[in-house]
Amino acid sequence: MINKRTSLLTIIFCGCLLLTFSGCVKKDPESSITQVLFVPLSPNTVPALTRTFISCDFSLNGTLYATQVGYNTTAGTVRYTLPYYTLEPKAGSVIAYNVAGLNNKYGSVTKDLEEDKVYSSFLIDTIGSTKAVIVNDNLDDPTPGKVKIRFFHFSPNAPALDVVIQGTTVKLFANRVYNDQAANTAYESFIEINAGTYTFLFNNATTGAIEYTTSAQILLPDRIYTMAARGVKGNVTSPLGAWVYPNKP
Repeated sequence: MINKRTSLLTIIFCGCLLLTFSGCVKKDPESSITQVLFVPLSPNTVPALTRTFISCDFSLNGTLYATQVGYNTTAGTVRYTLPYYTLEPKAGSVIAYNVAGLNNKYGSVTKDLEEDKVYSSFLIDTIGSTKAVIVNDNLDDPTPGKVKIRFFHFSPNAPALDVVIQGTTVKLFANRVYNDQAANTAYESFIEINAGTYTFLFNNATTGAIEYTTSAQILLPDRIYTMAARGVKGNVTSPLGAWVYPNKP
């Protein structure tokens, strides 16, 4: 007959061993990540006779992440579809836009990429003046049923712009000038609006004249979008237009 006292002691002893061994098992730490978006928004309008456009390789700290990505020459309003790249956080990271196939930089920017943060980088301006800029992306969810949206002015020769919903006089973004978020990080922030289909006007902030009208944009609830003025005002090949990206599609 089994001794009940001995059996109970055996069970307790085995349980203690299991707890001891399980406490010694080392688990791999979760990977630290950050995410970066690369966007080539610099049309090459020089030299005037060739009208060729920039083709870029994207790299971070010398590692290539995409090659031969060109400026989208589609007229009007374009939607960008390239993904965020998941990377290792690192202080002093160099985000570079290189000449396709070469290590020559069109532009680069250095940024302390932090863990669990999200960023968008852009190559802007025209050849001879190209520069890379980077912004912080706060992708916290909007209020349920709402949309978060922000605006960047990346058309180098366009005037200061007001962004207005067609059919209204409400200025969603007022007196925005070229690359102004570089000096004022408040312009990196999103605002909330109702979900819906919108046509946006880029109005001259001084005269009120319409500089550009976007195509109708369907903004779905609980999503996040970035919109930017792009291109060169008065240029035939790469005219003033709009760029839209669903940061949280």
